[in-house]
Amino acid sequence: MSKKIAFLGLGTMGGAMANNITKAGYKVNGYDPFEEACQKAQKNGINIFSSPAEACKDVHVILSSVPETDDVSEAYLGEKGALISASEETVCFDLSTITPEGSIKIAQEAKRKGVIFLDTPVSGSAPHAIEGTLAIMVGGDKKGLEKHKDVLEIIGESVHYIGENGAGLKMKLVTNHVFSGHLAVFAEALSLGKKAGLNANTIMEFLKNSVIPKMLTYKGTPLAEKDYTPTFRTNLMLKDLRMITAMAEELKMPIPISAITRQIYMSAAALGHGDSDQNAILEFFEKSGAIEEE
Repeated sequence: MSKKIAFLGLGTMGGAMANNITKAGYKVNGYDPFEEACQKAQKNGINIFSSPAEACKDVHVILSSVPETDDVSEAYLGEKGALISASEETVCFDLSTITPEGSIKIAQEAKRKGVIFLDTPVSGSAPHAIEGTLAIMVGGDKKGLEKHKDVLEIIGESVHYIGENGAGLKMKLVTNHVFSGHLAVFAEALSLGKKAGLNANTIMEFLKNSVIPKMLTYKGTPLAEKDYTPTFRTNLMLKDLRMITAMAEELKMPIPISAITRQIYMSAAALGHGDSDQNAILEFFEKSGAIEEE
């Protein structure tokens, strides 16, 4: 039997994902509160309904991609929400980025009705959604995932089971923390370089061919395993950070991220890790957060 699928939220991301599922040969029911999104989706072969409840009647899989926690809650738990009509054992993949707590609440309500709700946020933006190359993080019932994983594999090139309900969203927040931090420090570094008289394109071209893009490959596993065998000592990076600060001060260029970074390295050194690998900055965060060993 061919799977019947509903897609709630047909905007930039949702519309692209729903379109890929349609292209894969599935019949897709769709809902979006905005007429323009519905019209575009309809042209792509998606059957449009006037409410989530109508769109989700007698389907095997429900996917959703909407902006906020309240939007997801309304889509599933509202007066015309998906759970009004969803059959038992229907599997819901929520691709939205919302609060883990809000998602867990929806999952609990769904479970009372015999419906499986998983948080399945995505890593990537509109081009990746169009190309079907998103990375998907999954939190919730693993059997529910395995039952309809093939649907997720249409919209993403990798699907990663993270853990219980809420775990997928926690992973998404960690991912965005890394991404936003990298982007901010790139912007700061680019500005410092330009202030120092370097060409912006020259800076980025060099960085792309440096160790920077390979940082996770070189540093990720040792960091996760708390391996502080020196490859580049904390004290040596502190020396470089002092020179970075001196250059910025001479140029009258604010570099707040670097200033905070220097304090973190100083803290690691004060904890006795000056001659350890710079991975030992992890100790500052773990001690500050009172993180216990696994």
